[in-house]
Amino acid sequence: MPALGVAQQTGTLLKWLKAEGESVSKGEPLMEIETDKATVEIEAAATGVLAQISAKAGDEVPVGETIALILAPGEKARPATIKSPHPSPLPEGEGIIGAEGRGEGPAPTSTAKLPLEPVARSVPISGKVLASPKAKRIAKDQGIDLKLLRGSGPDGSILAADVLRAASGTTQALPIASMPSADEIIPLSPMRRIVGQRMAQSKQSAPHFYISVDIDMTAVNRRRNEAKERGDPPIPSMNDFIVQACARALKEFPALNASFTDQGIHQHVDINVGIAVALDEGLVVPVIRNADRLSLMEFAEQSRELADKAQNKKLFPLDYEGGTFTVSNLGMLGVDSFIAIINPPQCAILAVGRVAPRVVTDGDGIEIRSLMTATLSADHRVVDGATAARFLQEVKLFLESPTI
Repeated sequence: MPALGVAQQTGTLLKWLKAEGESVSKGEPLMEIETDKATVEIEAAATGVLAQISAKAGDEVPVGETIALILAPGEKARPATIKSPHPSPLPEGEGIIGAEGRGEGPAPTSTAKLPLEPVARSVPISGKVLASPKAKRIAKDQGIDLKLLRGSGPDGSILAADVLRAASGTTQALPIASMPSADEIIPLSPMRRIVGQRMAQSKQSAPHFYISVDIDMTAVNRRRNEAKERGDPPIPSMNDFIVQACARALKEFPALNASFTDQGIHQHVDINVGIAVALDEGLVVPVIRNADRLSLMEFAEQSRELADKAQNKKLFPLDYEGGTFTVSNLGMLGVDSFIAIINPPQCAILAVGRVAPRVVTDGDGIEIRSLMTATLSADHRVVDGATAARFLQEVKLFLESPTI
């Protein structure tokens, strides 16, 4: 199991893209794994024949554990079990997946290929039935042997509906009304587990305080409309303006571009702003590096690319590691304002709501302006309230100025 990040301890195998006994070439897609941040396609590290697969779809495996071998052409697989966190040294010619330069040789002549989609099967090689907790519960109540069923779920896993169809003797899907209403425990995904751990750690260790301000986004709206009229590709989003304003303000207030450590406060030289992206299974924060040096167009291009990679779970460690400040925007969901939890080891995060027309006073009269509420969460161990307030004023100034 390869390590894709410094802090990664395990990876979940989603599917093999090659079958045991099939020939593989170095650099060819071999399997998909999921970490707490992304789904990544892993390439074969050597040319040979895939052998001794010991992990199946859905298995969570410690980093460094052997899950298969790539054998040189004509080489015989050893009968010994290889699934061990500390595998013994391999004879010359056997390649461990994720290790470079082992077991290379001319590609075998076999041309047998399997489709990239996993073949539906309910009984993996290990003999363990892949089924949801609800499916197992219903099968037990109905006296149905799961080994006799063919699952319709991911990688052939058996779902509750599969068991109910077997119980009724029909191959048609049952109506929702016939499904049982019992509670079900949903297993934590790697992403959900790590998000929960990190957020709990942040709230327990960092003394949060919060400052809010209303920002007039009329000038930003005008800039975006001008870009649309010119047909500039890409059109900067509201969030692009906000992230750029934060990056510039962080340059003026490095106290917020810092982390708390046992040795002292670590002020970062680089300004790497993370953009919180909500996914169905959790939260991921891709990072725009050296954000204070980028133009608005560069912001727009990078933010779109990172958001697309995040939504498709194709982020690599370099895309989400090393952030020094985070912006979380829920405005697109109609949220007026909210308070965010600091993303450790950072010391601050800015939460922004939607840009909406509001009635404001202007001298003796009133007018309608496009306002947005921004709330800064900061770690009181690192920064004080007055400094945080001045930082937020600087962000406000950048966004309300038509020259940003």
